[in-house]
Amino acid sequence: MTASVLIAQEDGVRTLTLNRPQTLNALTVESTRELAEALEAVGGDPAVRAVIVTGAGSAFSAGGDLEFLQEIPAMPPARIKEVVYGTFQRVTRALRGMPKPVIAAVNGAAVGAGCEIAVAADFRIASEHARFGEVWIKLGCVPALGGMYLLPRIVGLAKATELILTGEIIDAREALRIGLVSRVVPHAELAEAARALALSLAEGPANAIALAKAALNRGLESTLSAELESTVEAQLQCFATKDFAEGVRALVERRPPKFTGQ
Repeated sequence: MTASVLIAQEDGVRTLTLNRPQTLNALTVESTRELAEALEAVGGDPAVRAVIVTGAGSAFSAGGDLEFLQEIPAMPPARIKEVVYGTFQRVTRALRGMPKPVIAAVNGAAVGAGCEIAVAADFRIASEHARFGEVWIKLGCVPALGGMYLLPRIVGLAKATELILTGEIIDAREALRIGLVSRVVPHAELAEAARALALSLAEGPANAIALAKAALNRGLESTLSAELESTVEAQLQCFATKDFAEGVRALVERRPPKFTGQ
C-alpha cells in the first residue's frame, strides 16, 4: 500500500508530503492519522531542525475525503468526537506544539481541512497556483482544526470573518495581500523557496527558536486547546443537521447546496 504521507530528510530539514494526488490529497481518517504521527515523530527528533509540509501533484489538500464526509451524518456523537478531536485536531496540536518551525509549501488548492493545516503552520509560502478557502460553511458546518482561532490572528478579525462566513476561495495574490502567506513564487520555484527558508531556520539556534515559538503561542489571548475542544461541540451540532447532509450531497453531485437552516 502506498504511504499517504511521504517522508524525506536532508540537512536537518524533514519534508512531509501529503501523497494522495489522485484525490487532490483529500484527507481520510487514516491519512490524517498518518500525518499526525509523522508530525509528532518530528517533535522529539533532535536531527530535525525544521519541517516542510506540502502536497503531491497539483494540490496541497482539497480537505475532507468525499467518502468520509458522506459517512459523518450516520456516525454516533462519540465517534465524531473521537475523529475530530483524536485525529484531525491532533494534526493542529502537533503543528503548533512542536518546538520546530514548520513551513507550509502550498503548491495548489488548500481548502477546508487543507487550509486549516496551512494556517496552523508557522510560515506559508505559496505557489502562484495556490488557492485557499475555509469552505466549511458551504457544507453547513464550521472550521474544526483551529482556523477560527488562528486565522483572525493572521489576517485580522474582519477578513477572517469574511473568509469563514462566505467560504470564499482566494488566489495566491490575494492571500499575499491580506498576509495569509509571506511569499508567492513561480510554481517551479516553490520547493526550492521552501527549502531555502527551512535551511536558514535549521541553521539557527534550535533552543531559542523552540522557546520563541512556545512564547508566541502563550502570548495569544485565548488558548488553542480550549478552542479546539469547543469546536468539537460545534461540529457535533453541525454534523447532526440536514444542512450538513445537503452540503455533502451537493459537493458529491457538483452543484450549489440548498440549505434550509435545519
